Amino acid sequence: MTRFAYIADSHNGADPMGYQQQKGYPQLLPDILDALVDHLRSIGGVDFILHGGDMVDYTNNETIQSGAGLFELPFPVHLCLGNHDLTTRDAADTWVRLAPQFFGNGTPNYTIERDDCMIHVAPNHWDDDAFFWEEAQRPHLRAEQVDFLTNALDRKPELPHVIATHNSVFGLPVEQTGMSEPFHVPPAEFTDQITALVSRYPNVACVLGAHNHLNMCVEQDSVDYVTASSLVEAPFEFKLFELTPTEMAMSTISLADSLDVDVKYDSDKAFVQGRPVDREISRDL
Repeated sequence: MTRFAYIADSHNGADPMGYQQQKGYPQLLPDILDALVDHLRSIGGVDFILHGGDMVDYTNNETIQSGAGLFELPFPVHLCLGNHDLTTRDAADTWVRLAPQFFGNGTPNYTIERDDCMIHVAPNHWDDDAFFWEEAQRPHLRAEQVDFLTNALDRKPELPHVIATHNSVFGLPVEQTGMSEPFHVPPAEFTDQITALVSRYPNVACVLGAHNHLNMCVEQDSVDYVTASSLVEAPFEFKLFELTPTEMAMSTISLADSLDVDVKYDSDKAFVQGRPVDREISRDL
């Protein structure tokens, strides 16, 4: 069995956070990571931690080195670069140079290969310039990333595969929010690009995203499209995945009780934490 923790949107260096769904406490990140490590140790550990992106709030040498230092944890950490991780044109190269331990093969696109599953990391782009975000919100995979994923998904078809990118593939359904329309909906072109790719590979069990700071699980054609709330927003949640060749389980765990701090929580936006169906998965593959 492969067991890994999935976290997202830690925004190290934010003062204060800009976009947030619940109140963000990026200044508590060291304490939150200590609580995360303590919890993971209490359950026997994990094989690795996958960060879904926006490890830092903006990119320069200082924030990347600071983030790398904070995430020097007792478990291997892998990173799917988010838009806030890519705020300079040389950001991807700088990440690989200063924090190569986060990337499997020296590039932002890589595979975490396990005996019982495959996890493919392909952070989406935002505009015409590769791995650079300024303002545009036009998520997409470039042709070379589609080729990377196609080749990776063709390998070991007998195992379950997981794809990780940064932008969410779907918006939150109205059943979760109570709103009249889906919330935080990505461009249809991105949804179509990802779902068209996934539809060709029945071995894809799950697509992981982040960016929206929301817990969500949308099931389509036997694939779970999952996003995670921000690790530094109350109540400081992460996801625990367990995968075998025949089963997948996910649970969502709050670290709030492990932190001796008073924090604000907007109960009017409790949909951020999701329904049971958004927080837990247990199914045969």
